[in-house]
Amino acid sequence: MKFRYLPRHKEANGWVDSEGGVRITTPHGEVVAGKAMFAINGGAGQLTPFAGKLASLVTHATLTEPLTPEQRAGLGDIAPWGLTPVNAIVGATFRYTRDHRILIRQHVAHAPTLHSDAGAREAIVRRHRQLLLSRFPELGEVAFAHSWSGLISVSRNGAPLWGQFGPDLYAALGCNGAGISKQTMAGKALADLVCGVESPWGEQMRALGTANYLPPRPWLDLGVQGYLWKERLLGAGEY
Repeated sequence: MKFRYLPRHKEANGWVDSEGGVRITTPHGEVVAGKAMFAINGGAGQLTPFAGKLASLVTHATLTEPLTPEQRAGLGDIAPWGLTPVNAIVGATFRYTRDHRILIRQHVAHAPTLHSDAGAREAIVRRHRQLLLSRFPELGEVAFAHSWSGLISVSRNGAPLWGQFGPDLYAALGCNGAGISKQTMAGKALADLVCGVESPWGEQMRALGTANYLPPRPWLDLGVQGYLWKERLLGAGEY
């Protein structure tokens, strides 16, 4: 059984062959194994079994430099904490880390090419500065240490792609924005499945159903952009 790799560029073609073991062929080399587990999420749509089931979104985060003792005292020298918005599409996630930094996660955009625009990222970093100052105006002098973006995969019905998809081929895909919690469970359940272990985690993953069909581009682009626009309009007060 072969999975075709759907290239973003002509020179990026490849295959996943599961005839008598697994052989993954790419322009950069090959990997051979007895079994393979896919947990690529944002890039999952590049393999034919998952194409048309998951859309790729990109979200952005910024981490400040550690707060000085004086700045920490101004905040009350509080313990680490975290706040997650009701509407993750428009709202901002804030965390105060163990090493006394502020983490901001905000803004979600469609990323069908698996890339985000540099100019857009710069604008989002400026937005993160505004969000920081709106909540902690006393931290205006705090510098940003790192800003980055990352891909998440979402399905139309909120269900994952999980389980066995061919001889010796397994996948845990479709985090739908809950990667740390849901995908930790999905990974544990998948490891049990590969090892032939009956697990309540596997039962719970199966109960979530499976990702349904998404329309092709450009209809997908229009649908995702419309959904994001609607969520931003409905959640404008969460800024």
